Amino acid sequence: MAPPSSARCEGSDSSSVGFLQRDRPSRRTLVLLVGPIALLWIVGTIANALTPWLLSHHPLALIWLEPRNRNLVAASPRVDTLPFVVAGVVRRVSSDPLFFIVGHLYGEAGVRWIERKMGEGGVAIRWVERWFKRASWPMVFLFPGALVCVLAGATGMGIVTFAALNLCGTIAIVVALRVLADHIRGPVDAVLRFNDRNVKWLTIASIVLVLVWLVWQRRQGSTPIVSLDDVQEELEQ
Repeated sequence: MAPPSSARCEGSDSSSVGFLQRDRPSRRTLVLLVGPIALLWIVGTIANALTPWLLSHHPLALIWLEPRNRNLVAASPRVDTLPFVVAGVVRRVSSDPLFFIVGHLYGEAGVRWIERKMGEGGVAIRWVERWFKRASWPMVFLFPGALVCVLAGATGMGIVTFAALNLCGTIAIVVALRVLADHIRGPVDAVLRFNDRNVKWLTIASIVLVLVWLVWQRRQGSTPIVSLDDVQEELEQ
């Protein structure tokens, strides 16, 4: 294995993060990674568009499809504890190993790729990379998003260490959101009643907003739904 590299990338603080250099994987490996990532993105986007309807009629399905913090808090009163925790944890960790492998196989190129997919978020990206260098374990435990998972793989974090931190951190966050929802049950119930009364119009508005967001993302070039050739070219830059 080659020694860590720390080449500077414009607009990022990650020049101080040690990236491991490895041979580029095959196109088949790329398909096996990007395919599930794209599928999960599509599922999450559809769930975002249908959030009001899912929250009113199928709250557990909403958690399985798009377990954002706000969705977990909103759906909590309508889902029993065990399925809430299982769905929240399983769905939230489902994409994390994929991003870790992207970082492990592609190194710094994988980090740059996920940064471009995140779009305009330079300050947040620099913050994540700066703190990952200082405290990689707490970052994986507390903030296991796509960028953190790619960084973990790209910098050579052990798979067992990553899996343990990622899983334990996700369980802790999902349980904490359940407790939070119980403590603010009154406001959450008020939101649910409002959603139930206006579910039709809220769903229409949500669909329109998601479509507008997709058009904007496409123009910015930050949507992950692109051709495999484009992804391969970006990862091999």
